[in-house]
Amino acid sequence: MTRTVVMATGGTGGHIYPAVAVARELELRGYRTAFIGQKMGLEARLVPAEGLPFFGVRAGKWHRGRPDPRQAAQAALGLRDAVTLLRRLRPALVLGFGGFASFPALAAARVLGVPYALHEQNVLPGMVTRWFARGARFVAAAAVEVNAQLPVTAEVVGLPVREQRIAKRDARRQLGLPEQGTVTFVMGGSQGSAVLNRAVPEAFAALSETAPDLYVLHSSGPAHLEGMRAHTAGRPRYRVDAFLESVLAWSAADLGITRGGNGTLAEAAFHGVPLLMVPLPSAAENHQLHNARAVEAAGAGTVVEQTEIGLLAGMWGELLDPDVRAAMRARARSRSPEGAAARLAGLVERTLRAAEPGERNTVQETL
Repeated sequence: MTRTVVMATGGTGGHIYPAVAVARELELRGYRTAFIGQKMGLEARLVPAEGLPFFGVRAGKWHRGRPDPRQAAQAALGLRDAVTLLRRLRPALVLGFGGFASFPALAAARVLGVPYALHEQNVLPGMVTRWFARGARFVAAAAVEVNAQLPVTAEVVGLPVREQRIAKRDARRQLGLPEQGTVTFVMGGSQGSAVLNRAVPEAFAALSETAPDLYVLHSSGPAHLEGMRAHTAGRPRYRVDAFLESVLAWSAADLGITRGGNGTLAEAAFHGVPLLMVPLPSAAENHQLHNARAVEAAGAGTVVEQTEIGLLAGMWGELLDPDVRAAMRARARSRSPEGAAARLAGLVERTLRAAEPGERNTVQETL
């Protein structure tokens, strides 16, 4: 009988895409997968677009500094939705990828006695991971630093990414870029970044005369596209798109300017691209800064805090030196998460094989 693994994920691409990568690996190993996330969330669009089954539930986002009872009510309703779904799907395991959108399915698993496990993407673990770590069959992590913050020891597997590369020459040809020249890929997250959308074109204007071979690929986010195109009009070396296919863009790039989401940082490492990172200061518990500092400590990138965004042009200019970039590229590649999806799928498989027969595909009727 084919066993089902439910992926509890959503909210941002950094939570969704690793789950997609692991689902693909599990399906190759003969498992059935399904996704539970927030209705109308980003996952409701991205997961079906990957050809994977998605079930939406209500979900509440918890702000520690601004608790909202309405969000708690949504989380409770989401728990009820998820209980109904798990009774129907009868999974062997629920695998949570953190973030508020994973809470309903993980809470339902705990209520129903369904085995669950966790993967933490960030250097500083999120609230959902900390809440559910003690009862998990295992906790996996992208970075070893997580273990200083958890009540259990996580197995470090890396952050699953799409393990696909395109030859730089071919990627640039597809994007209409010259084979020569230095290409910087600007990516502010799934929805874009207003701060990067404003600061990077200004920094490019300051550098463009002294760096005539500098080209930019800028993923602005759909809401910012028209404004960005107007802002960069007349700059033929500055290309703006609402969304850029990440494998293609990273394959073409020599350098990246990003926020500090660990999904983005892992993709850059897989492609060996050095980074200038401007962490989002409002990210929960400032986890993006922790992520970015870990990359900087490894020598694979440089942090520019948002309060110092005026320094961006100067720091970008320093990274245009090919020798500086070459050293950083080698260090980025040493952090590559290659094989992470297979390692995490292997953990799932070993956990299910070790389970007692009576635990498989059972749901306790406790509600």
